[in-house]
Amino acid sequence: MTCPSLLWALLVSTYLGSSMAQTVTQSQQQLSVQEAQSVTLSCTYDISGSNYYLFWYKQPPSGEMIFIIRQEAFIQKNATENRFSVNFQPAAKSFSLRISDSQLGDAAMYFCALNDPQCVHSGGFKVVFGTGTRLFVEAIIQDPDPAVYQLQSPKSSNMSVCLFTDFNSQANVSQAAGSSVFRSGQTVLDMRTMDSKSNGALAWSDNVDFACNNIFEETDVSFNSGLPCDAKLVEKSFETDMNLNFQNLKVVGLRILLLKVAGFNLLMTLRLWSS
Repeated sequence: MTCPSLLWALLVSTYLGSSMAQTVTQSQQQLSVQEAQSVTLSCTYDISGSNYYLFWYKQPPSGEMIFIIRQEAFIQKNATENRFSVNFQPAAKSFSLRISDSQLGDAAMYFCALNDPQCVHSGGFKVVFGTGTRLFVEAIIQDPDPAVYQLQSPKSSNMSVCLFTDFNSQANVSQAAGSSVFRSGQTVLDMRTMDSKSNGALAWSDNVDFACNNIFEETDVSFNSGLPCDAKLVEKSFETDMNLNFQNLKVVGLRILLLKVAGFNLLMTLRLWSS
């Protein structure tokens, strides 16, 4: 069997219809999984022959396409790579991806793809991608204590931002249709030194009457709204990293020692010159 070039194959598929086309189908547009749980992304495909390769890629918000795992059709054993594994069923032309122990960094768009290596041997190259499945990973928030803080600029009382923190991952903080209030997407702050995580979201507006009282009302979460940001309170509750403090003290000590050595050398040099 010979494989045509990419241009020739495109012309043939145009005239003969889609029956000869290789296709990849991802029926799940988006999925959500809680952190530390497992999730399976489905993928089906259509290709003639038995000598081909299947792939899974992920595309994080940064935009780069990251290779995850590959399956060769003539190898019946399912491929595995760390927390990623596939369920390859050539008879059903199914190639699903399982992610175990989901982590926050797994949130991304996932693409299933296939290619025919015979095209590569014949000088052509064809890789077919699915439309993608977006995966959301919900963080485990222990003992959520929702609160809203209204942060105001000291230079202008008309400038303010609403900070919504420590809410449950199921809370809806999406932008309301037709609203004049702008909101950031929900994000997770991973405070590893404290072994805890916190959800956060921002809302702001150029309206002079903007206030935080009812901005996140539709989340159905009980919280104290309209709380100002008390700088003194934040300062009192702030805790520094002990290891970082120790390293800073070491650096200061070395600098003092270096100054003493330099001063001593300068003094000895002056005494030698004077003698």
